[in-house]
Amino acid sequence: MKPSVVAVLDVGKTNKKVSLYDRQFNVVASERTTVDPKQWQGVEVEDTEALLGWFRSALKKLSDDWAIRSIAITTHGATFALLDDKGALALPVISYTAARGEEVQEEFYETFGDRTDLHRATSSPDVGFANMAKVMYFVKTRLPEAWAKCRHALFYGPYLGYELTGKMGCEPTYPGNHTYFWDFAAKTWSEVAHELGADTLFPSELASPWDRLGMIKPDIAEECGLPADCKVTYGIHDSNANLLPYLARGYDNFMLNSTGTWCVLMRPCDTLNLTDGEVGAKVFFNLDALTRPVRTCIFPAGMEYDTFRGFTSLKDESNVEIVRRVVENKSLFVIPGALPDASAFPGATPRVIQGGTVRLLDDLRERSGKPMTPAGQAYYGALNLALALATRRMLEWCGVQAGTQVFIEGGFANNKMYCALLATLCPEQTFALTNLKEGTSFGAALTGWMLSEGLGLEQIGGEFAIETTPVAAEDFGDLASYEAAFKCFTAE
Repeated sequence: MKPSVVAVLDVGKTNKKVSLYDRQFNVVASERTTVDPKQWQGVEVEDTEALLGWFRSALKKLSDDWAIRSIAITTHGATFALLDDKGALALPVISYTAARGEEVQEEFYETFGDRTDLHRATSSPDVGFANMAKVMYFVKTRLPEAWAKCRHALFYGPYLGYELTGKMGCEPTYPGNHTYFWDFAAKTWSEVAHELGADTLFPSELASPWDRLGMIKPDIAEECGLPADCKVTYGIHDSNANLLPYLARGYDNFMLNSTGTWCVLMRPCDTLNLTDGEVGAKVFFNLDALTRPVRTCIFPAGMEYDTFRGFTSLKDESNVEIVRRVVENKSLFVIPGALPDASAFPGATPRVIQGGTVRLLDDLRERSGKPMTPAGQAYYGALNLALALATRRMLEWCGVQAGTQVFIEGGFANNKMYCALLATLCPEQTFALTNLKEGTSFGAALTGWMLSEGLGLEQIGGEFAIETTPVAAEDFGDLASYEAAFKCFTAE
C-alpha cells in the first residue's frame, strides 16, 4: 500500500512547486518549475494553461509512489480570474506586473474616491496594479467585450481549485489582501466592490482555507492516478500560509518577515487603527485564516534583488568585511524602486550611485552586458545594505515593539548578510531563522491535513514544533553614518 500524503500546489510569482507532505509534516517528494507570463492583446497575463498542465504531469509522476489524500493550494495574491456563463475564462488571468496600471491609476481614484479615504475604509494602500480592484476596473473600461462575458470571479487560489474540482468558492485571505474589495470594519464587501459589481461576481460566502472546496474531477483523478475521493482545499494566500504555523502554535508578540518576490511583514493585532503617518507609509491589514486583522507592510524585496543582480555577472559572495568596507567608504549605494508604487522609499529615483557616477535603473536595463560587474562583491554589499534598510523601515511602519521576536522565512533566510545586517540595525528586537524552510508550503500542508482528518487549528498546532536559530549582529562599522548618506539619495 502506498504511504498517504498531502500534495501542496505552491504558486509563487516566479517559482511553482508541488510538494508532498507526510503525516509528520515532512516533505517526502517535490517537483518544481517556472512558468513565464505571456502576452495577450498587449497585456501581460498568467499562463494558467501551462501551469495546470505542468501540475497534472507532476501529480501523475508523484502518484506512482504516494497516495495523495488531499490537495492544498496556496498562491501569490493580487490575481483573480473572470469566468463566463459556461465557467470558462472570459479572458486570460491578468498579471499584477502588467505594465498597464498607469492607464487607469488616476481615473480609478477619480471614480471611487480619495486614496487616503479608500485606504482607511478598506485597509488597502495604493500599490498600483497590485490592487485587484484596479485590474477589474481596467477590464471593465478597457476590455468591454471581455467584460460583457464575465459572470463569475475567483481569486487565484480558489480559481486553481475550481479547475481541479469544478466547484467555486471563496475564503478570507485573498479578498483581505490590499484589494479595495473588503470593508474590514463592516466585515463584508466594500463600496468599491459594490460599484464594480465584484460583490456579485465573487462567491458571497467565506469558507475556511482548510475546508473542502470539492473532490478532484474524475477525469483528472484518472489521468493523474489519484484516489477518486481526493479532496481539494479552498486555498490560502501565500503570506497567510506562512503565518498559519505561528497562529497554530499560539505565538504572541511576534512578527513574521516572509520573504520571496515580495517581502511581507505581518503582525497580528486587535485593532484597525492607522495613524496618518502609517497611511502615508502604506501600512495596511490582511485578513488571517480566522478573519482577524493582521498589520502588514510589503515591498518587492526579491524583485529588487533579482533586478539589480541582473546587472553583474558575479554571484553574491559578499561577507562582513566587504560590507564593512562599503560602509566605511560611503561611495557605493543601490537605491531600490523596481516597482515604484510599492517601493520602500517612495518617490526616490531607483539607481546605482558609484562615486561620482549615477546609473539610473532605466538606463541599466537598456544597456547590454553586465555594467556593474567591475564593482565586484561591493555591489552586493551595497544591495544587501539597501534591502536591510528598507526592511527596517517596514518593521517600524508595521509597529514593531521592543522585545518583539521577528522570524525570517523564505528566500532571504539564506542571505546571511541581509539577515545579519537586519539584526545589527534593529538591536531592540530579536531575529531568528526557523526550520520551516518552505514556510508557505508547510502552512498550506497544515490545511491539507486538517481537511483530510477533520482537525482544528489548535489541534494540529500541538503536533509540530518550530525550531529557531538566532541571528547574531555583526560589526559592520558605522552603519548610522552610511545610512545618513543613503538617506540623501532617498529623501526626494
